[in-house]
Amino acid sequence: MKTDIKIEHLHKSFVSQTRGLHKIKALDDVSLEIYEGEVLGILGPNGTGKTTFLNILSTLLLPDSGAVEILGIKSVPRNFRVLRKLINLSSGYPNFPWSLTVEENLRFYGRLYGLSSQKLTRKIDDLIDLFHLKKHARQRFDELSSGTKQRLSLAKALLNEPRILFLDEPTIGLAPDTAALTRNIIMDITQKSNVTLLLTTHNMHEAELMCQRIAFINQGRIIKLASPKEMKGPEGKKDLEEIFIELARDTSPEGETAKNRTLITIPYSCGTTTDKLSTLNVWPINWLKELPLWMNRCLAFSYRNFLFAIRNVFAFAELIFWPIVTLISIGLMGNYLQLQENAFAFIMTGAIAGGVLQVTQLDVAYSLLYEVWSKSMKHTFLTPVETSEYLFGSWLIGIIRGFSVFLILGLSAVFLFGFHFPPLHVTIAFLTGMFGCAFLLGLLVSFLILIFGQKAEITAWMFAYLFMLLSGVYYPVETLPPFFYHVAQFIPITYFLEYFRQSFGFTPTSGHVLWKGFGLILLYFVCGLIMIKYAFHKARQKGIITRLSE
Repeated sequence: MKTDIKIEHLHKSFVSQTRGLHKIKALDDVSLEIYEGEVLGILGPNGTGKTTFLNILSTLLLPDSGAVEILGIKSVPRNFRVLRKLINLSSGYPNFPWSLTVEENLRFYGRLYGLSSQKLTRKIDDLIDLFHLKKHARQRFDELSSGTKQRLSLAKALLNEPRILFLDEPTIGLAPDTAALTRNIIMDITQKSNVTLLLTTHNMHEAELMCQRIAFINQGRIIKLASPKEMKGPEGKKDLEEIFIELARDTSPEGETAKNRTLITIPYSCGTTTDKLSTLNVWPINWLKELPLWMNRCLAFSYRNFLFAIRNVFAFAELIFWPIVTLISIGLMGNYLQLQENAFAFIMTGAIAGGVLQVTQLDVAYSLLYEVWSKSMKHTFLTPVETSEYLFGSWLIGIIRGFSVFLILGLSAVFLFGFHFPPLHVTIAFLTGMFGCAFLLGLLVSFLILIFGQKAEITAWMFAYLFMLLSGVYYPVETLPPFFYHVAQFIPITYFLEYFRQSFGFTPTSGHVLWKGFGLILLYFVCGLIMIKYAFHKARQKGIITRLSE
């Protein structure tokens, strides 16, 4: 009897958001072995640790202590990318990117799992047929019924042909006939593919029908582990619903009964299989082999951002509207004040730079905010993606949109106000620097959201204006108060503005401005990736990823 999942002394607590530093225990010394091909039910009252248990096993949440081993691989952060290729999850009341259709959502997640285009297309067609999603294939997610969303969630969970499948209330919201069909599909897949399945449900009929063993959790502890038949006792008189009520009730408010109860374990043998896991690169990952997959995942995020952009025309129009209004206002003010040509070019440079920076950095910031607004973070970060893929993929669309804004603003400045651009190589270096600064600003927004949650989303619109203000957007930085002048020396935007304005006869405050600008970008880039990696680690510890998906 082969063990697929081994859990030893798992503990997890959360700090109460309303009761100071009071800790709430979600899991308390949970140990369990789950066998290959087994269907294990996780039952228990609401708020007793079932979903926390699944979130830890699916790598979305880090335990306080204890050990988890899945398919012979230790479930620790350095192995998460490999593990996520072998597992998947379907949850009740699922959320996915709302602007994407059923087919586009499956394609997005399939690319994150590294499926090739041909294989992914075949897989999507098969899953759409299997879950009767054909007539909904081109419907946006926000237009679907709750039952159709649930079927899409199940289809997504089978994209990567997982060895371990976590189902959190998989048939909730489904009509009885559809729920029965879904259960039959799940059981057929587990039997034919020998998939190990963990199921949480409040449907006792479903648990009895599907599960070989049931683990009953109360007060964060497994208080009973047995087959449905053993749960009922030798005479089999009680049904599971009565047993559920009895076990849920038979616990004092302090949880002492649950703590002191002797764990009843009835072992289950699910047989053996001749199928073996192929050799896995656990750590370190072969980066040369991973590079094409990394690029594919980056393009998946580009694809998602592109679809959001073209389907939210008014949002993009607003992004263009304000930079154009700013440019025209500055241009008219310059004409009214009868500024000299070089002074006029100075302020027009600030208007163009501000528009490009804001639009580009918003796409990078939106890479995470789209997940927050869609409440789909846990599904995206259950896939084998790391921080770099969603940042770079979204940055690519940001560069395209930022360059479009640059052309619109630049041509408007030329034809409306007679603005003259510096030589091409100067313009290219300036644009490259601004795009690099935009990446850093978007990264900073993502960091703050992961640390502080959705309340930090305001920074997506705030930072570009704040840093432009400190970098001398419409005035030389030496006119700033001394403290802010010294702060400006650590902001790379300062140096790219001065480099661009050299062509209009303005002397930079220091030498080698281009080298300083790119040097700071490189330094902040390295620091930023370390910070975002730390932020994801803390988000998994605190449960922010799952909280932002609710």
